[in-house]
Amino acid sequence: MSSAEYHQTVADYYDEEAASFEGRANDNHVLMHLRDAFRTVVLEGETEILLEIGYGPGLDMVWFAEENTEREVIGLDITPEFHTIVAQKSVARANMKPHLGGPLDIPDHVPPASVDTVYVFFGALNTCAELDVAIERMADCLKPGGRIVATFVNKWYVFDLLWNVVTLRPSKAIARLRKVWGGYSPTRFLPSRCYSSRQLHRLFRPHLKREHRRGYCITHPAWYRHHWAPKGSRRGRVFQAMDALLQYTPFWNCGEYSLYVYRKPS
Repeated sequence: MSSAEYHQTVADYYDEEAASFEGRANDNHVLMHLRDAFRTVVLEGETEILLEIGYGPGLDMVWFAEENTEREVIGLDITPEFHTIVAQKSVARANMKPHLGGPLDIPDHVPPASVDTVYVFFGALNTCAELDVAIERMADCLKPGGRIVATFVNKWYVFDLLWNVVTLRPSKAIARLRKVWGGYSPTRFLPSRCYSSRQLHRLFRPHLKREHRRGYCITHPAWYRHHWAPKGSRRGRVFQAMDALLQYTPFWNCGEYSLYVYRKPS
């Protein structure tokens, strides 16, 4: 399958999800907590001009555009339905500029060395056929000193592996370790790939310098098990505290998501 055919498969998958995607995201307190944490990292750097890869229904584009109306927020997503939804939202927000396309299409929409921060939330790059080229294109559009804040679905999600072994589902236990992962849905297959920290660093290192990394949902239940730690519960707070401590150990990269900040040399 060519890169274009693969990306069309991903676009078709999310076209079917688009209508209900925003409602489901807003009803999940773990996703909302993660989104707030990711946004905080983005705001720690320069944000006059932002580029989002994989904007989905535009939750983050809208948030960043409204948080500072002087800020320009550009977006790329390969899903036509998402583009239609976000284009409608941008009518009332002149500083939002959503485009149809993926990271490989950055040169068609964004001038070189013009963006302060590229951000990618919830593993949009896990469904990129040519991640090495995508990273190069993202790096090229950054200003000197600009950053990429990227989150990935993690390859070594240890809790999920052990849980599926204990519940006698060995195939699901090793699903993320295979070359092709089928995504979260138990009924619909989305071909994608999970990465380890070492694999990602090997791809980013030729272009950018890593300055931060953090793991999420190491002991805290992942978003698809959010009922295991209800919003505001003592159990949830304990898991969050444990995750905070584990950042200083080799287990930081054993959660569901990992976030990386890479900076372009000045």
